[in-house]
Amino acid sequence: MMKGRMLKIARYLEQEKISSYKEISEALNLKERIVRYDVECINNELSLKKLPLIEKHSKGILFVPDELDFSEMIADDDFVFSPEERLAFIRMQILFDTGSLNIRALSESLQVSRRSIQNDIETVQNELKNYQLTLEYNKRFQLKGESELTYQIRSRELKRYIWLLYKKKIYSTYERRTAKLIREIFLPIHIDDVLEWVNDIIEKMEWVFSDESYQWYVSNVLTFTWYMKNNMELPLDYWDEEGEIDNRIEQYETCIGRVLKKKERGILSGFSKYTSRYVHLDSNMDLISIENITMNLIKKMEELLHVDFFGDGILMKGLLNHIGPMIERVKGNMQLNEEAESLIPSEYFYVFQDLKELVQKDEVLYCLTKNEIVYLAMYFLGSLRRMQRSKYMNVLLICGFGYGTTVLVKDALLNEYQVHVKKCISAYQVKGYQEWDEIDAVVSTVKIELPVHKKMAQVNVIFEKEDHEKLEKIGLHRKTVLTNYFAIEKRLDFLDKNDREKVMGIIKSELGYRDVRMPKKYYTISDLMGKDEIKFAECVDDWKTAVKYCTEILEEKGKITKSYYESIIQGMKIQGFYAVIDGEFVLLHGNEAAGVKESGMSLLISKEPVCFGEKKVNIIFCLASRDKKEHVPAVIRLMRMIRMTNFIDLLKESSNSLEAAKIIQKCEQEVEICYQS
Repeated sequence: MMKGRMLKIARYLEQEKISSYKEISEALNLKERIVRYDVECINNELSLKKLPLIEKHSKGILFVPDELDFSEMIADDDFVFSPEERLAFIRMQILFDTGSLNIRALSESLQVSRRSIQNDIETVQNELKNYQLTLEYNKRFQLKGESELTYQIRSRELKRYIWLLYKKKIYSTYERRTAKLIREIFLPIHIDDVLEWVNDIIEKMEWVFSDESYQWYVSNVLTFTWYMKNNMELPLDYWDEEGEIDNRIEQYETCIGRVLKKKERGILSGFSKYTSRYVHLDSNMDLISIENITMNLIKKMEELLHVDFFGDGILMKGLLNHIGPMIERVKGNMQLNEEAESLIPSEYFYVFQDLKELVQKDEVLYCLTKNEIVYLAMYFLGSLRRMQRSKYMNVLLICGFGYGTTVLVKDALLNEYQVHVKKCISAYQVKGYQEWDEIDAVVSTVKIELPVHKKMAQVNVIFEKEDHEKLEKIGLHRKTVLTNYFAIEKRLDFLDKNDREKVMGIIKSELGYRDVRMPKKYYTISDLMGKDEIKFAECVDDWKTAVKYCTEILEEKGKITKSYYESIIQGMKIQGFYAVIDGEFVLLHGNEAAGVKESGMSLLISKEPVCFGEKKVNIIFCLASRDKKEHVPAVIRLMRMIRMTNFIDLLKESSNSLEAAKIIQKCEQEVEICYQS
């Protein structure tokens, strides 16, 4: 039998596979000579059991062969859980298998006193009180207070171990025991069959998950499965009558050996809506509400932090992608609750605090949990870092080798880095230079001492690898192909669309971008809609007729098929009219898969208001987008026009298509001028 200290070292090596005496010494707070002695003893034990040995390499490096399985060496009764592992093990049993909870059995299994097990149970009991759960004992343990909170804490606990359930080879005895416990909890259902069903459905539905949302989705499916296995009532609201996966539920029913009730089918189907997979802009997604929320949030953060967040297109797209499923989670009361605050770097914590204050005052987002706010804050942190990275620096170039050499170095800086070379001077001119306040960094081809404290890099005339490292070390950032391409395209906005495309085609070819597929974008409403897509009506009978008029315009232009009309109608029936901005406008939209041939937009202006339920509007936009991204810049521009100009009022007063088209162009220009200033 191995000593406790040897067990700790063996467990550490189980996890790390490659380590060193020094690393083990620091990690386990042991003297290095003791680690060397114990490793030698471990190898003696391995040798006696005819198992592969821990390999000792130069410089104190230790390597554990793949074929070495420590479980063959460490008997179950030799293994000792850490206090944290013991708590996790007991917490899992209390939440999922309370009836089998036995202090004596746990004491023997975990090799600690009964008093230690009782203390651990009390610790878990105190944790559960925060969720209105109590652990009672009357001949056997029972968990009282089942509610939606109970479901959430179970799901969150399983989420911690999703990675473990997919792990092919487990080295740690703790991991092995935990995986075994989880699988036993679900018997007679084989949990691997359920996991296989989950992965199969994700692949067939072509969903794309972040790691975080994937774990969330799997843990909720597993928690749902546990409730089904135990014939327990699900403490959840009715989510979705028939979701996207309804035709594959029979396969799931085969896995668990029972037929689901209507409500249960709805809940299982609905899980897919509450993830951060890329959200389809279909009839189930309220596009205009999401964009309203996104625009308001960015606007308020911009005002609060005095940062041009609207200038970051990546932020806008990221939030549009995130806020949709976040709102669905809020509606379903299934928010992210794991501890995520540690993800925020201390120097950026003020961003989280300010965002939290804004959210708590927002009529839609006020009920977000702290961790939902953390994930929102991460988008703004990313934006701040992108701005810091993309900032052009003002550089003073010191080069005393003549005009030709100076030009060579200057061109290299301008071509490769995001810099403005404020001035080029010789070394002898440094003492008399006065404009230091305008300089962010100094690049010099000669060794020199500066009269002020500034970041400086001494480089060769022809940049070598170490020169680039020096330049990046003082904060200079390289240009990228797409940065250059889009920067050039933006500066050619004085050309009409066709001429700009021709010029960019030449630039793309000459600069070696031939094989780079540039994403198509519609930057303005005018890109999506001309005067022929604008129609007027004196009076429209009802909202369905208004949808019919708008879709017929796009159908006549060959941009959609008739099925797009049904897609919009179906979406309105499911979601209602809360996306309609009463007294202002509505932006109709359907599923891009429902007959969209080419992206486009139509506009119906009715002299008499059209009723959408209790709401009334005169201005009715209809958007058809071929994919999820290409229309986004144009819709962002539309939202700015609505907020920053009297766009809607002017459209209401217009009398013909040409006049309305000119109003659109005029308001687009106003927004662009205001935005640039």
